[in-house]
Amino acid sequence: MEQQFVVSSSPFIHSKNDINRMFLYIALALVFPTFYGILLFGIRAFIIIMVSVGFCALFEALYNLFDKKKFILENTSFLITGLILALSLPYKTPIYVVIICDFIAIVVVKMAFGGIGRNYFNPALTARCVAGMMIPAMASELYSVTIAGDEYISIASGGTNSLSNLLSGQAVGGIGTTCIIMLLIGFVVLSYLQIIESKIPLLAILSYIVVSLITHDIDTMAINLFSGSFIFVCVFVMTDPNTSPNTFFGKIVYSVAFGSLSALVWDLGVLGENTVFVVALFVNMFVPLMDKYFIVRPTTLGGYRNAHKN
Repeated sequence: MEQQFVVSSSPFIHSKNDINRMFLYIALALVFPTFYGILLFGIRAFIIIMVSVGFCALFEALYNLFDKKKFILENTSFLITGLILALSLPYKTPIYVVIICDFIAIVVVKMAFGGIGRNYFNPALTARCVAGMMIPAMASELYSVTIAGDEYISIASGGTNSLSNLLSGQAVGGIGTTCIIMLLIGFVVLSYLQIIESKIPLLAILSYIVVSLITHDIDTMAINLFSGSFIFVCVFVMTDPNTSPNTFFGKIVYSVAFGSLSALVWDLGVLGENTVFVVALFVNMFVPLMDKYFIVRPTTLGGYRNAHKN
């Protein structure tokens, strides 16, 4: 009997964590900052979250209908996009801005390029940058809030916050970005389940600390680190497997570049609360180059070399 070979296309390595399960785990990690954000900012925050998730689902379903494709509810990527976008916005954001950003995230950035895995940029991140351009004049008003009788104003708008307030969430920021403790719980959950590359947020945070300490004392560095949505972006945006590098050295450069540039641009004070989102999108642009120039291949002598030298 002749030997038969089965020829198939990649991927050849499989994991028990399929794409839908991965999205559900991410949604689980987002529950912690989501719940705390609603508890902190009230019904307005809840409405923004529901509007964002609902319209992300609606726009994806309508696009699939227009493109004559089946809308699969089990594909919960729209849930993650809607949650991340809503949690990154201040609770005073106008509803029409949320809906426009949902359209940009789902239709323009994600579905127009072919859907999951084919988008060049993180949909929620891109939409958040657009929101920052749409509402710059209202930044001071949007990023101010009264909590337990105390008025809080964003650091970017001239306000001050203590480190304890930032850790506990008694501070100004996006709906789900204010409580560092909740974000760290989400990080631990995703790292334990091996959903994210933990070295990406850790290296980004380390880079931010090193660069920030060059120009600031420890207290100022810590307050800057825990404000401006930096930790939120590190955990839930920069670790997106679709828009982060695939190579080991690429991930290192990607993380260090984001952390270092965030610290430098934040000190300039030109972008305010939008700093980390714009920097993240800027670094995101160079991911294809990072994968190209930092991929390694084995040599005949057992060593390794960069693929671009071939």
